Amino acid sequence: MRTLTEPSAELAERLRREVGPSERLVGMRMSVMGGSNPTMLHSLPAAAHFLHIGTYEEAMRPNNQETIGYIDPLALEQWIRGVFGDEELADAIREQIDTGQPFGFIANPIRELLQTRALQVAPPEEDEDGEAEVVVAGAAEKDSEG
Repeated sequence: MRTLTEPSAELAERLRREVGPSERLVGMRMSVMGGSNPTMLHSLPAAAHFLHIGTYEEAMRPNNQETIGYIDPLALEQWIRGVFGDEELADAIREQIDTGQPFGFIANPIRELLQTRALQVAPPEEDEDGEAEVVVAGAAEKDSEG
């Protein structure tokens, strides 16, 4: 899988923004009992957090309540390229699509790409100890600044 370079400050700012209703991406939360339900995604971190697929073992468990966060890979690539202007990330997603593998095989590599980029552009927040902390969709990484 491709390694993403650090984005420019201008691109990072674009990727941090929340888009309006006319630019949003629609994902589908799919479950055995509930069917498919549309979910509006307004930011890169939201898409990274939403996109997921469980394992076969999880799906086959009795009384399975797990859901799949489905985003059409082509729509995602176009959204990243057209709305945010991130050519590198869009190209990396396109590489996964071009493998010809079904969604279940490319979902996790695409999610990793989205999470990587979301972490790269996340603004650091100061914690009580004066250390910078990057927070993305519930995950945090500490960056010690001495």
